[in-house]
Amino acid sequence: MDIAQIESQALMLPESERAVLVDHLQASLSSHQISYLNEHISEAEDRISAYKAGNIKSLDGASFVSSLRKSLTK
Repeated sequence: MDIAQIESQALMLPESERAVLVDHLQASLSSHQISYLNEHISEAEDRISAYKAGNIKSLDGASFVSSLRKSLTK
C-alpha cells in the first residue's frame, strides 16, 4: 500500500480515531525530528512577532515570485 492509499484510508476514519492516529505517528518520530519541527515553529513565531512589530514587511506571493525570478535572471 502506498502513502496515497494510506492517507485515503486514514481520512475515512472518524475524527476521534484520526486524532489517535496522529498522536501515534507523532510519538513514532525521533526526538531529532521533533526538535527540528520545534525550530521551525520558533522561527515562524519570531518572524510573525517581527512583522507585527513593524521590523519586517511582507510580500504577496506574486510579488515574491516576480522578485525571485528577477534575481535569478541577473
